Amino acid sequence: MKLWIYFKPWIAVALLGVAAAVFWGATLAAGGLLALLALAGALFYSALTLVAGWALWRIHRLERWIDWETPGRLLILSPHEDDCVITAGAIGAANRRLGGVTRIVYLAPDEAPGMPERRAREARTAWQEAGLDPGALEHLDLLPRLYQSDPQKLRAAARTLRALIDDFKPTAIVTPMLEGGHVQHDMTAAVLGTIVTPHDRFEVFEAPEYGPYTSLNNTPHRVIALCTRWLLGVVAYCAPPDGIDGRPILKVRLDPRDLACKRRMLGAFVSQNAPSLMATRSYPDRFVRWDPNRRRRFPYDFSRSYLRLTVALRRVLPGKIVGGLLPVQHGAIGREGSITDWDKEWGRDA
Repeated sequence: MKLWIYFKPWIAVALLGVAAAVFWGATLAAGGLLALLALAGALFYSALTLVAGWALWRIHRLERWIDWETPGRLLILSPHEDDCVITAGAIGAANRRLGGVTRIVYLAPDEAPGMPERRAREARTAWQEAGLDPGALEHLDLLPRLYQSDPQKLRAAARTLRALIDDFKPTAIVTPMLEGGHVQHDMTAAVLGTIVTPHDRFEVFEAPEYGPYTSLNNTPHRVIALCTRWLLGVVAYCAPPDGIDGRPILKVRLDPRDLACKRRMLGAFVSQNAPSLMATRSYPDRFVRWDPNRRRRFPYDFSRSYLRLTVALRRVLPGKIVGGLLPVQHGAIGREGSITDWDKEWGRDA
């Protein structure tokens, strides 16, 4: 039976330290070949503990709490129905409870037969938990299909979103992060980046969700999760999402009822494995502030990435072995084996 540790990295780091101490004790108590084997284990787990300890320090340096205490006009942009609850469900509920106006715009309907209607119903059920009526949700078809590139559709999406923003007049916008995890998430963030101007008076927050990027400095939760995988398969750390470029992670300090509401909202997405969402995504909402100077072609440098290493290893080793030793999402969903190239999607290289 596996012990799951949810969103408490210090417990995972402490267990790695315990494993190292056990092997050091065995090294001192045993003799001969057993002592050598125990020494190898002691050195290995000590190294993992040091790496995880560094990551824990990076979490302390990168993350800070913020409050959401003032009602505003909150616009949440979401490619898919569950994403907006994962990234901003709690502040959406808090904003509504405080007397603000929350509006959700969905950009990419599910492509499977019958699923757009089902997921729309799940979204309405979820946001009813937060006190929103169905009129606060708008389902649009703005993004290209998952495995298609369509610059003209993206340009039309930019015009539509700009009109929506001008009509709604938000004080804050939440968008997925351009992080290389899902091409439609990246498109949402990048399209927004084409229409935000220096004259706009709203705040923009990028919300990390998932992706293949791994860095000792910038993704400390993922580093700890990878280290914890070596605890003989009996312990797993379920990490909240990291950023990708060292910008501070803003964790929203929530009223317990708002976090409980987010958990119930996640439970509405039966088609997306609701029990798993409730267990793994019920963390306080996390954002980074939009930086207009970070307009990138790629989410990160693929040539120097952990993902590129795993892709290269898969060419010479069985995929199961590589996946077991170096687990990672195999590129951006929709652009597997690679990452989003925004210039290509926008048509700049045509």
